[in-house]
Amino acid sequence: MNSIRFFVNRHRRKVLFTLGIVGGGYALYRVYCAQKERMLVLEEEEEAERRADELVEIRLREHFESLQRMSDSSSLAAALDNLKDHLFEALDYSELTERLNKGKGHLIPQEKLELWERLKILSFTRTVCALWAMTVLNLYTRTQLNILGRHFFINQARGFENLESMDQSIALCQQKFLGSADFLPQYGVTGLIVRMEKIVENILESKHLREPLTVGELYDIFRRILNNFPSSSLQWINYVIPENGLLYQELSSGTSTFGVSQLPRAVLSPFETERAKLEQLMAETRDVLSSNDFALILEQSLKTVLDSMMEEFNTMFEGVTSGSIPLAKLLPPVSHASTVLLEHPTKNRFINIIGNLPQVQSFYALVYANAGGIS
Repeated sequence: MNSIRFFVNRHRRKVLFTLGIVGGGYALYRVYCAQKERMLVLEEEEEAERRADELVEIRLREHFESLQRMSDSSSLAAALDNLKDHLFEALDYSELTERLNKGKGHLIPQEKLELWERLKILSFTRTVCALWAMTVLNLYTRTQLNILGRHFFINQARGFENLESMDQSIALCQQKFLGSADFLPQYGVTGLIVRMEKIVENILESKHLREPLTVGELYDIFRRILNNFPSSSLQWINYVIPENGLLYQELSSGTSTFGVSQLPRAVLSPFETERAKLEQLMAETRDVLSSNDFALILEQSLKTVLDSMMEEFNTMFEGVTSGSIPLAKLLPPVSHASTVLLEHPTKNRFINIIGNLPQVQSFYALVYANAGGIS
């Protein structure tokens, strides 16, 4: 023990220096370990955050995709049925055909010509109205569900997930919002018909019933009618959506096509008050429909549906050696096209065509991600 004390005293400076180095090294080692442990914790937190973001992204994508499928099987189906009933009732030509059939040999040429001319106008008006209204309703219901779906997803993320505890007035607000898809079939269709019929009359005025038309000329007639219909939302939006939520409440008188039990859980979420939220949802929808982006996808969708509809006429013209058919003989297939255009969404190929357009898919991804932020 004395020898150790003697050694330490003799080499005190060296011993202290050595201990300082060893102590400093140990301290650095402890700092390194602590830093490494902190880095590992940060990496774990970052990894957990990344996984949470990925999970949110997956849920967001799945929810968005489910809404696109839902749009064809919910409000759109009922709206198309109502549109078909109101449109066919307003543009009913059964009396004309009955008079033409019963009046064979009895009608004077002028009476017969007037009936045929009226039949010509009604046939084209009905089909072009069906084409335009079906396309707009399809896009409109998708807009509704994506806006509502976005609100739901945000509220769900905030913890509002309990459907059972939702206030009935809030559910009624969303019920009425989805039910507003019926506004065009019930109220807007009258103005749509009046405007479209005037355009049809102007374009077909010079087309005689015996005039032979090629498929290209028939296509040109439809294209000109659609191109002459106002493209600005300021001129057609009131056919599709009421000016505000209160107006729709007054029109619907508290009733709707859809019941609370029919609403999918994915579109139900708690909102502040029925009237205030209905106003907000209506305003957001009008903003989307009034946007330049919507105008572009509407134009593209109408063109695509028209091109697809003409495929049926191409088949009919293929069997004609002259390549042309008198206008009078084209009226039955022209009129029948309106029925095909308004088929149930599960059978309606035009709705699938619109839904598969890349421009439409991109647009609704934007609506869903940023409701109310469309330019």
